[in-house]
Amino acid sequence: MPVTILASTVSQVRAIIITCVVTFFVLYTLSDIYHSTPKPGSSSIESHPRTNNLAADRPVEQAGPKPEDEPEDASEKIPIEEEVIPHGVSVFMPDNFSKHLVLPRMRSEDVTWLTYLPEDLNIITKTYLIDPDEGDTLPSTLTVPINKGHEAQAYLTYIIEHYDNLPDIAIFTHAHSTAWHNNDLQVSSTPVMLLELNYQRVAEHGYMNLRCHWKPGCPGWIRLNTTEYDDFKKEEFVMHESFMELFPEEVMRDGIPDILGTPCCAQFAVSRSRIMQHAKERYVSWRKWITDTPLSDEVSGRVMEYVWHFIFASPSLTRNADRAVYCPAEHVCYCDGYGYCFGDDAKYKRWVEKRDRAREMAERLEAAEEGVGREEGEDEAWRQEGIKQWKRELKKMEWECEVEMQYARRRGSDAKLRRGEVGELEFSG
Repeated sequence: MPVTILASTVSQVRAIIITCVVTFFVLYTLSDIYHSTPKPGSSSIESHPRTNNLAADRPVEQAGPKPEDEPEDASEKIPIEEEVIPHGVSVFMPDNFSKHLVLPRMRSEDVTWLTYLPEDLNIITKTYLIDPDEGDTLPSTLTVPINKGHEAQAYLTYIIEHYDNLPDIAIFTHAHSTAWHNNDLQVSSTPVMLLELNYQRVAEHGYMNLRCHWKPGCPGWIRLNTTEYDDFKKEEFVMHESFMELFPEEVMRDGIPDILGTPCCAQFAVSRSRIMQHAKERYVSWRKWITDTPLSDEVSGRVMEYVWHFIFASPSLTRNADRAVYCPAEHVCYCDGYGYCFGDDAKYKRWVEKRDRAREMAERLEAAEEGVGREEGEDEAWRQEGIKQWKRELKKMEWECEVEMQYARRRGSDAKLRRGEVGELEFSG
């Protein structure tokens, strides 16, 4: 029996075939554009480069829903049009605190980064020249009595000279614009830290180490009773005797603490009241100790580096052991101190781990592109395909890290979310 195929059926089959062919070519083209085959739940959106402009006039457009809508898995985050909060823009309300920035510097150090600090930040810079040229130094130049004790000499000189005319908040930093010991999330930049800092936290808590990362310094870096010399922390071996010389009253009252712990590296902000809880004469005596001690410039400075938090500790802490350790949780420091709120400690640590994996992959990729590990007779096409795969994976990880950081900054801009993350005792408005 002959089979009759209607013309309409032929047309339907032809339409289905054409649709399939067109769909295949569309998918193939998109796969080529994004260097990967589309997969369910994956994102093919190009990563926007992070802006390095400080206090940019026009933010870069970036991905991200509102913080309260944040999904658990970064790969599920579907970007929407929303302005990014660029580095150097504070998420906190403006304040009216008067501020001094105490900045020890050598003649060779470039401090033009100070121009990044706007007038409405209300910061007056007090630059102390550590190595003045007597024949080429203006009379108005701030200097120190002796170049010894690293930054501590300038810090103490500032307090002594301004004790009767202190601002609401004094900020003590080094002169370099970037340094390994500055905060990682703030591109290791001193001006970015100062622009994003929550000065209300300094005013309410009285003292804040500007570095959030624990290593080196926390939780118990200096063992005051050690008998072993560690060249990596020379100050530890002499800290027991130095502590007794610096704090005889405190030692007589409550003994010597077993450990000292605080994030390195002698950059902090402190309120007027915390400075004035000690008489001016004590600061004079501490500066004299630096001058008179047989310890070197480096070691005497390192001793002071790990006692600033003890000097400016809250008067409510009566035990030396309690005053000896200042180690706020990293996610708390970033959240309430700078407005980077990842949700909780675990989420912050997961972000750090992902960022570290991305950096490790970037290093491996760079080495591979330079030919490191290439074996004789290795198929070059296969090798290049492997490099392309790494690039795709790296691009995805970097994009996810950037998106999650933007979620963190938007959470940080919400006082309610910030309070919920850090708790009532740490929250500072």
